[in-house]
Amino acid sequence: MLTLTADMYGPEAPSDTRGPTNAEGTLLQELYIMAQVKKVVVVAAVILTSCGALTQPPTTSPPPPPVVQPISTTTLGTQPLEVQNCGAPPVTFSAFCEVYELIQEWHVDRPISDEFLAQVALDSLASHRPTATEERPRTLFCAVPNDAFVDFCSQLATMVWEDEIAIAPAVDEAVLAMTDIGLGPFTYYVPPDQVGSFRQNGVVGGVGVLLDATNSVGSKCARIDETCPLEIVFVLENNPGAEAGLEAGDQIISIDGEPVQGRGFAATATTIAGDETGTVTITVDRDGETVEFTIDRAPLTVPTVDVSVPLDGVGYLRIPDFEADIGNLVADALSSLDEAGAGTIVVDLRDNPGGFVDTVVEVASQFIDGGTVMATAGPGDSFEYPAGDGGLATTQRLVVLVNRGTASAAEILAGALRDRRGAVIVGANTFGKDAVQIPFELRNGGELYVAVARWTTPTGLTAGDGGLTPDRELEFPTDQTVEELVRAALDAAS
Repeated sequence: MLTLTADMYGPEAPSDTRGPTNAEGTLLQELYIMAQVKKVVVVAAVILTSCGALTQPPTTSPPPPPVVQPISTTTLGTQPLEVQNCGAPPVTFSAFCEVYELIQEWHVDRPISDEFLAQVALDSLASHRPTATEERPRTLFCAVPNDAFVDFCSQLATMVWEDEIAIAPAVDEAVLAMTDIGLGPFTYYVPPDQVGSFRQNGVVGGVGVLLDATNSVGSKCARIDETCPLEIVFVLENNPGAEAGLEAGDQIISIDGEPVQGRGFAATATTIAGDETGTVTITVDRDGETVEFTIDRAPLTVPTVDVSVPLDGVGYLRIPDFEADIGNLVADALSSLDEAGAGTIVVDLRDNPGGFVDTVVEVASQFIDGGTVMATAGPGDSFEYPAGDGGLATTQRLVVLVNRGTASAAEILAGALRDRRGAVIVGANTFGKDAVQIPFELRNGGELYVAVARWTTPTGLTAGDGGLTPDRELEFPTDQTVEELVRAALDAAS
């Protein structure tokens, strides 16, 4: 999910948090303070406990009212149109203005061309399929960032006049297009009715799958097409998708009978998740055969840490994600392996979609005695995240298992253990999530995830465009016992 706290769609913010959450203080605290100073609308319900909550500084007088300046006034047919700036946008244009501002202020590749964003918004109207009509307003007040977007307003007014289309869905689709196209797959908008269903670590709620859309050269795509099919990377065990029969490698063709080709990645994932209730029909291509699954959505069941001693002197530790409780669970597991005298530990990060940055740093600190765990870089800023002292497994031999479902925070740990501890990575190329995200709650109730920086391993390696490459390639049969898995991993690593 790495949203400054780490995932497929970022190492991420906790599910009960609105706005940015912290990763050991530093970077996110700095970004949050900047947001407060610049009055970016973010709500931090939970900030890292070590630094406490940050609140809006008190003011001695109310701020002046926003200034609304007309950009142009015209009439299309008999439809009066007034194009305004974003000083005080109508409700239907609130997200349009706010998303533009956040992109230009936070995106790792900023500034983004106004002309490009305006053209993308305009193009979205050409492909818009109205599902509702409404009475034409007496005057269409179209609020946009600047005059590069005037043509968008003109085309919208024409569609309102000629077809009486509902304005809000058309503008929402333009917002989706602006974030889906050209900004990379890790900056995306979640409309208000879909908030919470598409997990920040990339796992699709209600169903329990991790999705990817990657072209032939390994670059991730924000929009699905023939060269970038929508593929299931892994299926979360004991959840609706697995129970229905979905499998890793299935390519999704349609959802509830609607083709996915041409749709945005994030928007498609949220459609699959819905509100985690009801049913969804997913049609997939499985090795050339079309297969249809009707799935009863449900809240996800999340696996926990698995620890055992399958061979004499060899411990096995499976970490399923990097949610807030994982640090303590890993510490308990490592204590039990230490008591068992495990001189080698096989760390299983397969199908781990990621989690919080502070959690992965906490876990890495159990294996690494000080020094850098990861580094991040964005426009004008770079940060290093150090490991803590006193880890429980700083001397054991380490073998790390990865596959394509190893994403974001899990990639951070794998890279750190290889760079800092000489761990041997065994398996297949990882997912390839190198973006640091911040989630923003928007005034309309939707959310915007913005890639604000990119992370690297301690030696400067990136997981972008193809993921981390293992030291030893190895396939893992699904019917292996833990003992068989560990033996195969040790043989490959030797």
